[in-house]
Amino acid sequence: MSTKDDLMDNAEADSRKFIHVQDAPLDAEHEQRIAWWREAKVGVFIHWGLYSLPGGIWKGETVNAAYAEHLQLRAQIPIQEYEQIARQFHAVQFDAQQWVHTVKAAGFHYMIFTAKHHDGFAMYDSAVSDYNIVKATPFGRDPVAELADACRKEELALCLYYSHAMDWHHPDSQGNTLDFPDNIGAYDPLESWVKDSDKSARYERYLEEKAYPQVTELLTEYGPVGITWFDCGHKVTDEQGTHFVDLVHGLQAGCLVNRRVRREGFGDYENTGDNQLHIRAPRRDWESIATLNHSWGYNQTDHHWRSPQDIVHDMTNVVSMGGNYVINIGPTGEGAFDPKSLELLAEIGSWLKQNGESIYGTVKSPIGKMPWGRCTRKGNTLFLHVWEWPAQGELIVPRIRNPIHYAYLLADAHKDPLPLRQINAFGDMAIQLPQNPIDPYCTVIALEFEGELDAKTCQVVFGGASNRLSVFDGELQGTTLRFDTGKKGRDNVRDWHKVEDYVQWNFRVASRGTYKVLVVYGANEPSAGGSFVISAGQERITAAVEFTGGEYEFKEHAAGQLLFADEAELVLTIRPEKINGDVLMNLKEIILIRL
Repeated sequence: MSTKDDLMDNAEADSRKFIHVQDAPLDAEHEQRIAWWREAKVGVFIHWGLYSLPGGIWKGETVNAAYAEHLQLRAQIPIQEYEQIARQFHAVQFDAQQWVHTVKAAGFHYMIFTAKHHDGFAMYDSAVSDYNIVKATPFGRDPVAELADACRKEELALCLYYSHAMDWHHPDSQGNTLDFPDNIGAYDPLESWVKDSDKSARYERYLEEKAYPQVTELLTEYGPVGITWFDCGHKVTDEQGTHFVDLVHGLQAGCLVNRRVRREGFGDYENTGDNQLHIRAPRRDWESIATLNHSWGYNQTDHHWRSPQDIVHDMTNVVSMGGNYVINIGPTGEGAFDPKSLELLAEIGSWLKQNGESIYGTVKSPIGKMPWGRCTRKGNTLFLHVWEWPAQGELIVPRIRNPIHYAYLLADAHKDPLPLRQINAFGDMAIQLPQNPIDPYCTVIALEFEGELDAKTCQVVFGGASNRLSVFDGELQGTTLRFDTGKKGRDNVRDWHKVEDYVQWNFRVASRGTYKVLVVYGANEPSAGGSFVISAGQERITAAVEFTGGEYEFKEHAAGQLLFADEAELVLTIRPEKINGDVLMNLKEIILIRL
């Protein structure tokens, strides 16, 4: 991904903050508003606009932008030229009913459609601006109206994305300094212009003339809207963000507002960054958004498709942590879902048809993350999502002290019980599984128990697995150490400047013995270097930082061995012994393997 594309979700800046947001006191209106969303769990994003027709190519050249919807900005296309795309926008393959049917068949419960993206072009019939799909294109139809009708028929929640912070077509908004040189730049931080009386006044004019009125249109002319999904809220003020929240809730009390209306703590629920695989969710309600390939808008040159297994694992990971999962589709300029997207949706839909009970309406795992996969819960049933089939045929489930009815394969219509036995005083159990998984991506085991659940969310170290202690599952102590963005290749800690700063994990040893310790990190000479100490209970090992060729060139390094003589709860800590460079290293994870 281009660094500039990455700035749009403010991931870099957010990773440098300490976030300690607490859930607001229980609010009856909020609880009523968000109830459907907590039940839905999975949805789709649809990025469709003028940018979809060029599909990442302008004047025969591939545009240097991972996000094809940023075409106008990244290719530096003047407004008059960009407007010409509208004259060629026929969208002859657009079929709202087919879109919604496909999404519903894939097992998703809500759809977020881009009513207006940063280019300022409204994908609905707006009376506020003629720069819209009905008045400016030969297509001449209102997709939002047609999608609203189709969603009502299919009982799918229609949600609408609206780029409130940026509009590259309006002379007083942000982002377009090519046509409007005195404008606020696309990457200018809020602090750089908020006290500039001219820019602030002009920006407020844009909000009053276009953004507020168009949001009002969307919430008064298309029936119930599940979510008004805002973006780039780090580029508006607290007062402006609050105005948008109040506007939405005032027009539709049941409509949710996402965090990106402003910043953490705003809106009805939290958002991750784009394609953020590792998170530290500061609120109960949060949503992870991801793409099928790299781009959100259709990009004909982007062939970096994710595998169905990767998507299913990503989804089950998010839901196991209590989040909602949204996957993006970028239709072509003609209005069709491309063949690869359809193929992936069909695979996801097949898995959800068989295993949706383990996703919809569930809550986060009460036993934490397991080496073999993830867990969700619904009532008195735990759903064990097995990513890695145990070689010895026994699945170890930690500390369930409740009476167990039985365990069975969720895909087994007969619910034939699987043999299980308690293996120690902690309440750990072993479930005997068939020799091979029944699903190529993720086989689900249902475990039914009695009474109020007696379990503990604690990482457990087993003997027959590679036990990974990710930094995102640990706790940071100190004043400079930070989590990185959590995106691919950035799932590490950074800014380890002080010897007083350290990372620690609470965990439990389920299999006593000697464990090989591998430390995964990146270190670039001469900016990093030093030595560190890993301790757990009475055990302690010291190792020197070895250079890896780059701060994000992560490699495994054998640090030594730890003896866990007892099955017990421990704290593992890694802290600097000395720092020779500017930082110690960029730590990604610690791996424990029993010898």
